[in-house]
Amino acid sequence: MLTHHLQTDEAPFINMTPMVDVILCLLVFFMAATRLYDWDESEFAVKVPEVADAAPLTAAPDDLVLTIVKPASVAVGEKIHDLDSLGTLLREARGRYANQGVMIRGEAKLAYQDLADVLSVCDSAGIRNVHLPVRSRDESKKAAESRPLP
Repeated sequence: MLTHHLQTDEAPFINMTPMVDVILCLLVFFMAATRLYDWDESEFAVKVPEVADAAPLTAAPDDLVLTIVKPASVAVGEKIHDLDSLGTLLREARGRYANQGVMIRGEAKLAYQDLADVLSVCDSAGIRNVHLPVRSRDESKKAAESRPLP
């Protein structure tokens, strides 16, 4: 009989009061903390400086389009340059804008050496922003199919 009485007194009991207190404290804390972030910018009276014309000092120029016409011959716009004059042109462009970009175009059947020569000129002029446009094969096939046969 004595063992039966001890077992009923030692039944586990979980006191929920401290856990409810902690949850309520956290709830109040987070409610107060999120209210701090609802400030409207108009609540602060700040007089910012005024200028006559707020534009960037220099606009970024468009990338130069270099079209490899034949070995050691590159067209920039309407003018054709050899590799030496191309280097001079690229150095001048980089002098005007430090992050000048170029886009190198050419035929798909172009020799890799011709492309490497133009890349070398770009590198010696200090131009690191180089793009090589390509077209997907699916797009090329669709273009070839849509062209009428001669």
